[in-house]
Amino acid sequence: MKRNCPNPNCFLPHILKNGFYFRKDDSRKIQRFKCKNCKKEFSASTGTYEYNQKKRRVNYPLLKLLNSKMTQRKIADFLNINPKTVARKFDYLGIKCAEKNKRWRKRACKKALNIQIDDLITKEKTKLKPLSISIAVDADSRKILDAQVSVIPSFGHLAEISRRKYGPRKSEHKKGLDKLFKNLRHCVSPFCIIKSDQHKNYPEFIQRYFPKAEHESFKSERGCVAGQGELKKTKFDPIFNVNHTLATLRDNVSTTVRRSWCVTQSPVRLQYHMEIFIYYINHYYLKKLNTKRSLSAP
Repeated sequence: MKRNCPNPNCFLPHILKNGFYFRKDDSRKIQRFKCKNCKKEFSASTGTYEYNQKKRRVNYPLLKLLNSKMTQRKIADFLNINPKTVARKFDYLGIKCAEKNKRWRKRACKKALNIQIDDLITKEKTKLKPLSISIAVDADSRKILDAQVSVIPSFGHLAEISRRKYGPRKSEHKKGLDKLFKNLRHCVSPFCIIKSDQHKNYPEFIQRYFPKAEHESFKSERGCVAGQGELKKTKFDPIFNVNHTLATLRDNVSTTVRRSWCVTQSPVRLQYHMEIFIYYINHYYLKKLNTKRSLSAP
């Protein structure tokens, strides 16, 4: 891979190899480089997301454990590291996975033709501060195309209590849907079939970003106990793929579990967790699942 000089003031870089050094934290030999023009020395890890990290060995286990219904405190205890290390690496993984998901959507060689969209309701610290996670799934490959977290006002019998305690809460659901559909333009065919429930906000954005697409909406059905309400009681669910993905999300991300002590402290950090979940499902979980199916096939 061609290396560039990290010095922004160097206009005619001439990069030469300059030996190695042994990195203790992951037992790897790292190549050093030197710019002949500005005499700047750097290594293969300079400019990476992992630069200056002292515990690279826990990055991959942490990625798996964050998608295994474990809290940050329990992960720190399991890996025998400081909870502050988990919190810092959570932010690092969120930023890195968001960038990787963005690049994956842009370079998708096969654009999705059949997508399903739905929303999952969770909370920020308390039920009086609900959040909505808008998610889009490729119904053919089961891959998650994108997910966006939005702040929404409380509704139902808790609405008046929420306004009295915390004041009016502005809805940002349309802003989240706008970002979701903007990201979908890179990886979804303009002539796709979009399936969703009868949410009132969906048609506006489908018409804006996918005017040539076919939109099929279905009446929401009552959920069953399994899947914590995301899986439906009906024999046939026309948007089963996205509901099954949301049920998987409820079961694997600790902050979205209902009736739990573990709650989201910030919508920004929940968005980081969604990026981590999307990357893990698309690049590890589904690949492993497909490998098992191919091995068990006659």
